[in-house]
Order: sequence, then structure tokens, then C-alpha cells
Amino acid sequence: MDRISFEPIGTVRKGAILIDRRWAKGMAGIEGFSHLLVLTFLHKGHKPDMLIRPKGPGKFPGIGFLATRTGHRPNPIGFTVVKLLGRRGNVLRVKGLDVWDGTPVLDVKPYTKREVVGKFRMPPWVKRLDRLEKDPLRRYAT
Repeated sequence: MDRISFEPIGTVRKGAILIDRRWAKGMAGIEGFSHLLVLTFLHKGHKPDMLIRPKGPGKFPGIGFLATRTGHRPNPIGFTVVKLLGRRGNVLRVKGLDVWDGTPVLDVKPYTKREVVGKFRMPPWVKRLDRLEKDPLRRYAT
């Protein structure tokens, strides 16, 4: 198989996305969107174990890494939906970016109704983790 290579278009800096100046004109009109899809290269990831256990209190089932949002993947590509707070020149101020400072940004796309899913399902362990994130004190209750 041929190798695939990407050139980052920007970098995450303190919760904002700093787009390389040569791509700044390509952001014209992006301010009209409330949310963005951000694709990143998870540069601190490593090859995953086939089965992992989600982090949290209590016991979680061992599950395949492809059934998780872990950054440890064979191809460490991150995908996040963020709220666009504003743009100033080549800087996008966003909320909800869940990557490390310095993470290379591969692409930014507008979030549209095509991405909205009305009904979806998740396994019980994900719902349990979601409840723990909403109520941090529950993390320590067993």
C-alpha cells in the first residue's frame, strides 16, 4: 500500500487553533458557522493495545480500541466538534477542543445539518462514563 502523508494546516495553541498564514484566506466566511469539525494528528499517541479498559472508578469491560475515543491508534487522527467563538485573522477561538497544546491540525470543516444524528445508541458503559463526567463527585463514589 502507498504511504499517505499530510501537511498540517495549523496548530492548537492554548485552546485556539492557529492556522498557518498561507491558509488564512481559506477561512473567509467561516464566522457564519456556530460549530466546526476539527481533524488533528494526535502526535502524543502510540500504538494501541487491542483491548483497553476505559478510565474511571469501578470496573469497565475490556473493549476494542476501535470502540473507544482513545488517542492511541494505528493512525492517530483526532476528530472533534467545537464551538466557534470567533476568528481574528488566522486564529480561531474555539470551545470544546479536547487535544494537547501543540497538536497539529490537519483540517477544519464547517459543522452543518449533515452531521446531526437524531437517534443514536451507546453501550451502557459509555452512559456511565458520561454521568461521571457531568457529576465529578460521583467519580469517587463506588
